[in-house]
Amino acid sequence: MAKNKDYVDLTIMLVSHDAFRRDIRRLEKAVAGRSLEDPTARKRVLTGWEIFKTQLLIHHEGEDRDLWPRMAKGFANRPEALSVLAELEAEHEQIDPLLARIEAAVADGQPQTDELAEAVTLLGDSLETHLAHEEKDGLPYIQEALTEKDWKAFIADQRDSLGFKGAAEFFPWVLDEATQENVDKVSSVMPAPLRLVMKTMWTPAYQARGSWAN
Repeated sequence: MAKNKDYVDLTIMLVSHDAFRRDIRRLEKAVAGRSLEDPTARKRVLTGWEIFKTQLLIHHEGEDRDLWPRMAKGFANRPEALSVLAELEAEHEQIDPLLARIEAAVADGQPQTDELAEAVTLLGDSLETHLAHEEKDGLPYIQEALTEKDWKAFIADQRDSLGFKGAAEFFPWVLDEATQENVDKVSSVMPAPLRLVMKTMWTPAYQARGSWAN
């Protein structure tokens, strides 16, 4: 089992968590301001919601499908660590129905309701609890549980799940309102040609879609 290595760079994982928190705040603001009742604002909110929902599901599915099982193999004789992984997976299962509730509440033609406000509050609370739990108790185990080969295989699985089209949405989304330090860190792991595509094509296309209400 690998220990005290420095090959695990959690920057993109943590920047993704920041992006989820950012979008929850945007959703809460939109619901509080009843933005869904205005046709123009509604379109922007639904665009932002669709991107957020897609990225959250990809993130959680990748952890459930690949990361947690890989870590579990490294902790075959560590019941306390296995318990944390099981808790994190169970939290994903609690979040999924909340996403479905919000999806139903924002469906075309439905007015904004108290049901939506309640679902958004519950999602925000559940997601923040989960992210904080993962950052405090789950992510520190990664470097202990995984070999360098394991970590690279997980990254490859995530890359394959996104595909080129998914990457075109993910990178501009994850760096939206990110600190310059995080922009620099994420950009540093992208090949130069991809950084150029990001600057000239992906980011302008993402911005042109328009998301969330002003």
